[in-house]
Amino acid sequence: MDRKGIAFIAACIAGMLGLKYGLDWIWPTPPPGSRPVAAAVSGTNTPASVPTNGVPAAIPASSSSSTSTVAAASPVASPATFVAPSFQSAEATEVLENDSVRVTFTSHGGGVRLVELKKYPASVNCLDKDDPNRGLLAALNRFAPTPALTLGAGPLTGDGEFRLSRIPTGLRAEKSLAGGLVVFQDYSLSNGYFLNTTVTVENRGAVPFSLPGHDYVVASATPMDRHDKAEVQGAYWYNGSKAEQIAAPWFLNATFGCFGSNPRTEFVGGSSNVVWAAVHNQFFSLNATPDQSPAGVRVRDVSLPKPSAAELNADPGLNPSQHAFVTSFTYPASVLPPGGRLVRHHSVYAGPKEYRLLKDSENDIALVMDFTGINGICAKLLLSMLNALHGVIPSYGWSIVALTVLIKLAFWPLTNASTKSMKRMAALQPQMNEIKEKYKNDPAKVNQKTMEFMRENRINPMAGCLPLLLTFPVFIGFFFMLRTAIELRGESFLWCCDLSRPDTVFVIPGLGFLPVIGTPGVGLTLNLMPVLYLVSAWWLSSLTPPSPQMDPTQQKIMKYMPVFFGFMFYSYSAGLTLYWTTQNLMSILQTKITKAGEKGDKVVPVLPARRK
Repeated sequence: MDRKGIAFIAACIAGMLGLKYGLDWIWPTPPPGSRPVAAAVSGTNTPASVPTNGVPAAIPASSSSSTSTVAAASPVASPATFVAPSFQSAEATEVLENDSVRVTFTSHGGGVRLVELKKYPASVNCLDKDDPNRGLLAALNRFAPTPALTLGAGPLTGDGEFRLSRIPTGLRAEKSLAGGLVVFQDYSLSNGYFLNTTVTVENRGAVPFSLPGHDYVVASATPMDRHDKAEVQGAYWYNGSKAEQIAAPWFLNATFGCFGSNPRTEFVGGSSNVVWAAVHNQFFSLNATPDQSPAGVRVRDVSLPKPSAAELNADPGLNPSQHAFVTSFTYPASVLPPGGRLVRHHSVYAGPKEYRLLKDSENDIALVMDFTGINGICAKLLLSMLNALHGVIPSYGWSIVALTVLIKLAFWPLTNASTKSMKRMAALQPQMNEIKEKYKNDPAKVNQKTMEFMRENRINPMAGCLPLLLTFPVFIGFFFMLRTAIELRGESFLWCCDLSRPDTVFVIPGLGFLPVIGTPGVGLTLNLMPVLYLVSAWWLSSLTPPSPQMDPTQQKIMKYMPVFFGFMFYSYSAGLTLYWTTQNLMSILQTKITKAGEKGDKVVPVLPARRK
């Protein structure tokens, strides 16, 4: 490798290590006021026919219709703004619950304030005994700027004060507007994590009403807690053939993903082809499927209130800049005749991102797991195998170890043949060098004679690459699977109290400035599993002979590559580093077995002089 190549690799490594600090310099955090502040969501800009008090105005009688259907008009106006409603009365709440969820409804907007998941604690932090989330349940729409499953703040909700009442099937939130317009929504719980909603807009007056374009707020993608860095948080929408994710990178809008940016605050998509929309964080999701496709979907990036200086001083681990992605269905303006009713039904899933629960659901809502492409196929297969092993082995940690061993055994014949071929190539390298020297003035002849020599001595030049090409999708599949596997959340293994997070055993304060491995405001977290990975990777590299075709500089880079990956894996989940460490140990065992079986074997080359 020449000096330019070395400089390029060094620059790449330095760039990755300094990425966290480089981004802050290249694209600083937007100052307060550059993003919408957390508040309730206004559906659309109010049309001229709607007075400022938010009550739809009556249209001339000449435009009335004798039917009870709703006539569609122009598309939803865009962009929308955030308007903080001013509630005049205290908030009233009602609760519906089953064995899986507890849903809290609010009179402020007539929607869902919180969906608590009874089987999942809000915190599994075993180091911080004073964690304020300890004792709480995991929840969806927590910290959200607006209630979920509501028409939000706008012409169809007036002052936003709804009356909550019990009905035989569940709960009703109702609002009466001037002129005989009534808006109400009925909620009912199904089994498990499913609930149903029915939105009804009814014209009980004597004249037609012009209904403006409006939003129906599905929910907000919010952090799991105030410490959450929200690296896996966003919104999805599905058009029947493809699911599109809208997350922080889309709003960041940076060139090549990291350089400069022209940040965006609102996504608008769909064209009367929206099958469902969902919000999610690392482990939980809320998905709403309407019975009829809305005009489109809208996702807004909203800054959540920042922790105060006193809060940050007391708890430096708080995320100082959290966001919510408020996701809505958009509906066009329409005309509601006297006696007419607009009715929309929604089927809602609010629960864990557990593939076993989602894969058999209608409309492919399992796509929120992000299991797509060849990597997604591997992730689904690996997760199914992991759960099958857990049915026999009660520990998910040991199940990961067992699955890694089984995969390594499956690839054993291929890697064993590769190792032997590489060893033959190393032993026959002197004869190959003789060919290069003999025909050094004729490169085409060198290639011809070298290939003949390798073929006659049973050397496969692709043997070293083939195992890597076949195992790499498995590694990526493990990464996607373990990153969001709800099964690992709170699962302990040896000293790890949570396999879905780094296995921090203690924190060294004052070293949070260190790139990659430091946590600003907290310190240097000592994660033991990545250290074990680093030791096993170094050991494996010392046992694996370098390719004879690799120059000395490249050999040194490969030797120190485990250090680079050690930094990369340092803050990943303990489940992922457990898999990679186990894989290294299995590779070490295979290498030693292969070497033991080759003792006394002598490679006798087929020399060029003996070939016909």
